[in-house]
Amino acid sequence: TKLVPEGQIATPSSSTTTNSSKSPSTSIRVSMPEGTCLCGAAKVIVTGEPIAHLVCHCGDCRRWTGSVNYGVLVKHEQVTIEGEYDTFNLRKTQGAEGGWDRKSCAKCHGHLTATKADGSVDDVCASVICGTGEKQVPFTPKFHAMYPSRIKDVKDGVPKYKNFPADIGGSGELVDE
Repeated sequence: TKLVPEGQIATPSSSTTTNSSKSPSTSIRVSMPEGTCLCGAAKVIVTGEPIAHLVCHCGDCRRWTGSVNYGVLVKHEQVTIEGEYDTFNLRKTQGAEGGWDRKSCAKCHGHLTATKADGSVDDVCASVICGTGEKQVPFTPKFHAMYPSRIKDVKDGVPKYKNFPADIGGSGELVDE
């Protein structure tokens, strides 16, 4: 559990960056979406443009969320979490490298973000920052990740990848809908 004193903010770094290398057609422009966990004790704020909105079908995400993971992929330094949260990494508990550092509210255990173990990106839970709230943004998935691991077919016309698109570190291999 990480405790942040009242009035102070826990940030992964002191600088923020904007992903300006993405063209407007492949990125989603937002201005500081934010949201909270179920009880409101932990708050997530995102600055700059997300890399992508996605739906992940991998087994780890499904077990963590209880369903597919609706996520917003952003650079790690674009995420600020205010309040107490717990971090869990399944791979590290198994003595392996990699995985994702999954952050949940220390009070209600509501999911917040998952940070890739190398610290490069965060997968912010769409349920936290997407929706119709005042500082939320619409969820507009650009692709499905890890689609062969799905538990149900999804016929939505959105690209389905074996793992991830090549421009964000995957094989770029598409699979049938």
